[in-house]
Amino acid sequence: MLLLKLTLVVLISVIGERALCTDSNPAPLAKENEKAPDTLPQVSLINNTDPNGCRYQVLPWFSDDGMDGGFLTVQCTKSCPKEIQETDADGNPCIVHWNFLGSSTDTIRVLVGECKTGSCSPGRSPEYRDITLGEKGSEEEEEEK
Repeated sequence: MLLLKLTLVVLISVIGERALCTDSNPAPLAKENEKAPDTLPQVSLINNTDPNGCRYQVLPWFSDDGMDGGFLTVQCTKSCPKEIQETDADGNPCIVHWNFLGSSTDTIRVLVGECKTGSCSPGRSPEYRDITLGEKGSEEEEEEK
């Protein structure tokens, strides 16, 4: 009976270990690779730190005429020291979701929402904004011309 229990424990631990290994980092499927990247290019984002040491990212945007602009919060939560999560201020404009426009990888269409208790919620009437993604060094190149 003891041998049976021991065999059962070993069998369960081996199965559990295999399950953990396959869940931790599964190989991407071909269809998943077609959608990549699923995050905004880091060169287009601005990294910020608030007075409490919490870090967050924003995406700058400008209107076509250059007269209007602002920042969209990428996530309505901030990463703080000691692994604490803090929510962004309610009402801040944020990105509900986004996608590339056509085959272009430098322009995205963003559904704009508002941060509410740590989540980005779309408004009553959807507001979409087309944003041209910037690259590091692009401002310097424009100034040199």
